[in-house]
Amino acid sequence: MVVRLRLSRLGCRNKPFYRVMAADSRSPRDGKHLEVLGYYNPLPGQDGGKRMGVNFDRVKYWLSVGAQPSEPVQRLLFRAGLLPPPPMVAMGRKGGPRDMRPVDPITGRVMTQGSQETVELEEEPEVDEVEKDESSSS
Repeated sequence: MVVRLRLSRLGCRNKPFYRVMAADSRSPRDGKHLEVLGYYNPLPGQDGGKRMGVNFDRVKYWLSVGAQPSEPVQRLLFRAGLLPPPPMVAMGRKGGPRDMRPVDPITGRVMTQGSQETVELEEEPEVDEVEKDESSSS
């Protein structure tokens, strides 16, 4: 049985409210769960901020026994300071092949594999076009 930390949707239409749950990965989104770990309200409150409450001790327990957080829960736990930032992938140019080196999400620089140092992303040098005069003079 694989345990996932994921969100379960509550609230009414256009007013979502989520609970952070520990649940079996095979159970439906709003179905049977093992434990409620907290809540997340994505709608801004009176102060303009999103509200979130999480029982950190229980989340640490579930992570220690091998529970896998879903991507939205992973982002929430990163914002709460419980998890390291998720790895990002650098993109060379728009529409071009992806650079598969990991990127530090805070600084936006490419991380080297050997150490934790970051290296600035180097741009590819532009290729000069060959002048038509040289090729047409033959």
